[in-house]
Amino acid sequence: MFRFTDIQAAAILAARRSFNEDSAALQANIARRGEVVGNSIAIPVDAWRRIDQRAQLIARSRLSVFNALAAASTIPVSIGDLVNYYPQISDSNDVTVTMDGRNSGKADQANVAYVGTPVPLVATAARFGWRQMAVMMKGGGGIDLATITNGQRKVAEKLEDMALNGLSSIVVGGSTIYGLRNLPQRNTGNHGFALATTATGANWLTAFTQAINLAIGDNNFGKVTFFVNYGDYVAADTKDYAANYQGTILQRLKAINSVQDIIPASSVPANEILGVADLGMGEWGGILQAMPLTTRPQARSNPEDDYTFQMMAAAAPQLRYDFSGQSPFVHLSF
Repeated sequence: MFRFTDIQAAAILAARRSFNEDSAALQANIARRGEVVGNSIAIPVDAWRRIDQRAQLIARSRLSVFNALAAASTIPVSIGDLVNYYPQISDSNDVTVTMDGRNSGKADQANVAYVGTPVPLVATAARFGWRQMAVMMKGGGGIDLATITNGQRKVAEKLEDMALNGLSSIVVGGSTIYGLRNLPQRNTGNHGFALATTATGANWLTAFTQAINLAIGDNNFGKVTFFVNYGDYVAADTKDYAANYQGTILQRLKAINSVQDIIPASSVPANEILGVADLGMGEWGGILQAMPLTTRPQARSNPEDDYTFQMMAAAAPQLRYDFSGQSPFVHLSF
């Protein structure tokens, strides 16, 4: 999903090393006092490796939209940036055409407007009692990865939801987070077809042509990457386009030169078609990334304290549009 920057990687590693150093010191103190209640167990490297790999597996299997956007354009930002701004620049300057080379142009300056996107922290926690940890370690089973995995999945699903629906509850200085389904400047329309059930190959082609033309109407001429509901995708992948066409609906759609890719996602509602023109170019914006999905331990002060692990990410989609309100985003519904 993301690559850690050097600063982010150093911060996470430092937190984990510090936890183990504090655990070793606390364990030595427990042994010195001869206590029998409480413990202090360090988390070995192989345990962190299993936790990190599990997070990656979840991301690959569940975050089709967010992962595609992040892979196409990730914008690292500081954890201290509550809001990230990008400039919108208006048209300016007239040109003159003369034979003598004299230029009396007005030398206008462009108007610049700044649009902000908040970068929230998405977090949850897994908690284990000290005796529970002792039992797990004595049994040789290690840390309960299922509980941590569940927290990672919740964070990952929230990132996916933000990519689609934004997060209206977060407003900083009048700026909020928009997704592919609710950005006010997206190009919208209705195709009128039940894609998974009654839509024919010709209906699918009509809908995709409509979506492509919406992007072109906003002066976005690049190839379009589409996101569709997984059930709709399966229907297009398993139905013949037409009786005299040697291929499925999906194969026919992918043969359109203006189609870059069609990505299935269970998070996209049925009968909706979402598109981004020139996804790989990055002009559409990007995923603001202040911290990838990661798991870090919380400090313990006493042998009887719980073991707490925080699963967190700091990220947000920044969907950009120009000074005139034109955007490369398309949203068709039933």
